[in-house]
Amino acid sequence: MKIGIFTDTYNPTVSGVVTSINMLEKEMKKRGHEVYVFAPTKSIKPAENQELYMLKSMPLLVAKQYKNRIATFYSRDLAKKIKELNLDIVHTQTEFGLGLFGKIIARKFDIPFIHTYHTMWEDYMHYILFIRGKRNIYPKRFARSFSRKFVTKAECIITPSKKTEKYLKYKCKIKNKQIYVIPTGIDIEPFRKENFTEEDRVKLKESLGIKKDEKIVLFLGRMGEEKSIDIVMNNMPKVFENYPNSKFLLVGDGPSKEGLEKQAKELGISDKVIFTGKVPWADVPKYYNIGDVFVNASITETQGLTFIEAMAASTPIVAKYAPNLSEYIYNNKNGILVKRDEDFSKSIVNVLTNDNLSEKLKKNGFETAKSYSVEEFGDKLELLYTEVIKNYKFKKDLSMEEKKKANNSFYKRTIDKLLSLTRLKK
Repeated sequence: MKIGIFTDTYNPTVSGVVTSINMLEKEMKKRGHEVYVFAPTKSIKPAENQELYMLKSMPLLVAKQYKNRIATFYSRDLAKKIKELNLDIVHTQTEFGLGLFGKIIARKFDIPFIHTYHTMWEDYMHYILFIRGKRNIYPKRFARSFSRKFVTKAECIITPSKKTEKYLKYKCKIKNKQIYVIPTGIDIEPFRKENFTEEDRVKLKESLGIKKDEKIVLFLGRMGEEKSIDIVMNNMPKVFENYPNSKFLLVGDGPSKEGLEKQAKELGISDKVIFTGKVPWADVPKYYNIGDVFVNASITETQGLTFIEAMAASTPIVAKYAPNLSEYIYNNKNGILVKRDEDFSKSIVNVLTNDNLSEKLKKNGFETAKSYSVEEFGDKLELLYTEVIKNYKFKKDLSMEEKKKANNSFYKRTIDKLLSLTRLKK
């Protein structure tokens, strides 16, 4: 197959979307398929043998600290090149510039297109429209309407979690459109504890000003309002009171960092809170491996790859309850889910002081991470591509009523095949 991936975010940006695309690209190429990535200018190839085409773009003014770019939605020269490539399928990963370009290309050259819905935009409207309170309902409605209209011509939609599937069905009111839940898989090998010696861990801790015997409460990820890191920060004074020999380590960068630094100062815990700023992706597994408990209070994740990465590193998790997390984190089995903000401190201290609980969470968490394999992710996408292309060709000359029946048959057949590939069990 010749697969065209259209995305507004690509390397060197570090995000769940980019991770998902990298995993998809890697797996499809490993299986002998040709993968072509279409991304904004300033993107980079992570490897020499990757096919990357860039659409002219400009810096995005909102959330500019991430150095995101917004692309124009069409390029005549690139369209000519794509025609020569003779793509079998278009897979859009964004609803904006490159996503619109992908839709145009699919229609222009009669190629089936599918879409992965990564981001519930109504949770991120504060970056674009600085509206709070009751008036916030209007940008939310716009985000839902925009999302619905984007996917009207897609052969099907992929979501990384059941939470996102329900959002599209019941909030965005997307009807008569096949939606498949396919979580992004990760390569767990780089995160394994066996990859790092005790000397490696001690050396990294010392470089951060953390003593060998001090325990680490770890947050790793983008520091944005939607991550609710302030909730964890408010709980840290009680953690330090009950477990003084600990530090709060925040790895990453974002618009909330300055506010969090101020919050730590106001709480009188600045000496026990460490901000690393952005770190190279290659070093990320090291940071997971010095954490004694991984914390996150976000309820806006569509999947939450950082939780699976923490599990792969055998780092116990304490997180705020959210529907998507409850799909794979089972309370007091492979992680701890708290329902009240004020319960974070108690749960964190419990993990730091209860060795039996900590070991159970580590062991079960690692087993869960293994279930989210990149191989299964690749199996499901390869199957879906094959079925979509086959169905698209089959229904070309059918009437509207016959097309509807063909789509229903395709949906049932594909759901059954995807379920047969699912290895994750509760």
